Amino acid sequence: MLRISMLLSICLATSCSQPQVVNREITQKELFAHVDLLASDSLQGRLPGTPFDRVAAKYIKDQMDISGLKLLGKNGYQFFDFIARQEHGSNNYLTIAGEKLVYGKDFTVFPFSGSDSLSASVVFVGYGFSMVNETITWDEYGTVNVSGRWALVLRGDPDSKKPESQFSLNASDRNKAMLAKDQGASGVLLVSGNEYDPSDELIGMGEKSFDIGIPVIHITRRVADLIFRVSGMNVSTIEKKILTARQPSSFAIKCNVSGRTDVIQQKKATQNVVGMIEGTDLKDEYVVVGAHFDHLGMGGKSTSSRVPDTLAIHNGADDNASGVSALLEIAQKIAVEKPRRSIVFVAFGAEELGLLGSRFFIENPLIPIESIVAMVNIDMIGRLSAENNLQVGGVKTSLESETILDKLNENAAFSLSKSGEGYGPSDHAPFYGKDIPVFFFTTGPHHDYHTPFDKVNLVNFEGMHRIALYIDTLVSHLANAPQKLSFQEAGPKSSPTRHGRDLRVRLGIMPDVSGANNNGLKVLAATENNPAHIAGIRKDDVIVAINGLPVNNIHDYMYRLKGLKPGTTISVEFIRGDERKLVLVQL
Repeated sequence: MLRISMLLSICLATSCSQPQVVNREITQKELFAHVDLLASDSLQGRLPGTPFDRVAAKYIKDQMDISGLKLLGKNGYQFFDFIARQEHGSNNYLTIAGEKLVYGKDFTVFPFSGSDSLSASVVFVGYGFSMVNETITWDEYGTVNVSGRWALVLRGDPDSKKPESQFSLNASDRNKAMLAKDQGASGVLLVSGNEYDPSDELIGMGEKSFDIGIPVIHITRRVADLIFRVSGMNVSTIEKKILTARQPSSFAIKCNVSGRTDVIQQKKATQNVVGMIEGTDLKDEYVVVGAHFDHLGMGGKSTSSRVPDTLAIHNGADDNASGVSALLEIAQKIAVEKPRRSIVFVAFGAEELGLLGSRFFIENPLIPIESIVAMVNIDMIGRLSAENNLQVGGVKTSLESETILDKLNENAAFSLSKSGEGYGPSDHAPFYGKDIPVFFFTTGPHHDYHTPFDKVNLVNFEGMHRIALYIDTLVSHLANAPQKLSFQEAGPKSSPTRHGRDLRVRLGIMPDVSGANNNGLKVLAATENNPAHIAGIRKDDVIVAINGLPVNNIHDYMYRLKGLKPGTTISVEFIRGDERKLVLVQL
């Protein structure tokens, strides 16, 4: 429990750090002051839902206020809840045809399941899709009535083994359960076919998710076969039939299933911080500038710390005090420039928990989403290298983006490493999903990423200053250009590497996720005592194949890992310098 006196002292330190006179220029001194405060030990790693998270948010809000921004939401805050802890309760049960089943062996409960009970008959709805458009007709609800019943659904989709699937946007377990609920189902049973998951592994509670209001249960194929038995069928024959015929299969089953789900959730609150510079003649159009301010707190196994066995302050100076610092400096500079379009500055909360703040902003907008002309995301710009390499993602999400960036770089003189795709592991992704052109600026991950060693003294403030000035010129251009950007799709709008289940294996490397190259996956770090390091893979190696199948980028790499099991041995080919090597890696 944090002492009130400690919290007050932090608040006083925050207040004293605010300048009385606003310097409208972007300076290294002020960039340092912001990072030094946000990444200080006193803020304990800015873990969402803690007093330190709230103090960081207040500092950002006060900085926006004194810079002259109009505070949106509730005095600059946009509050939202998130699930801090989730586990299954003691009242989960499932009975089929008089057989009482065992939790963890025969069934588990999905994290997004509601806590409720249901005793009803079952309707099998194949893969659980209802898709009718110009490219596909696949409706598994059109000939059956699931109202008040259990909907039994196959996980995955008919193209689960393909890197790109026309079903992929609808293939997650949650999306299928939501559709079944919309169709009237009072409960959902999901089962993995042999083609989708030969091991028939039951899902755990690793993913935290708000419930959808009805029971959603994961059952093994043996349990599903108990349901199908009265129909003279089983999961394998039905799955093969659908995959062979390439058409839906739905039917009612005369089998009563009784079950109860019990999911325990501990919710906490955090916030986005939002301020706006109102435009002039085009004020009803908006440029959004974002940077997340949260980090990992003290780390530990429940976080994405790369040293999960070490409990220590994860200061997050580069990730992402650096981005917030640039956002605040850009905001104070542009606030007196009277841009044509309005500019909304958002410090996102809970990015490290799965882009929660940016997703909440998109789904609960404080401005009309359809009026956002571009989103600029600043995430980790504190480690500019001697080679001046600045990574920019999303450059193909508008027809004009790359030309604009190159033109503005004539004076900035960065070595731009450009990636076209709009989807990525940061807060620009939800905006791209809404057909908004995005720009994602970063100097990339490093050895200190998500460790207690990401500290202020390692930040390149001269480089940060140059990057902030460059981003400022881009934001000003976007806000004042006569014409809006012309959006175009650039890659998938959700992760192309997942179809509703997590990877079961890890090599233990830090991959280059920038997407800047398409000739192999660069290893930024190989963690000791993990499979890759034990096999001899090291930093700066470039992985080009797994089990003889090509790996050109992060998407290929994740796809190759997707079907692998713990305990197996794989071959990995990589390039080190001018030499191509092959090693065996035991997972």
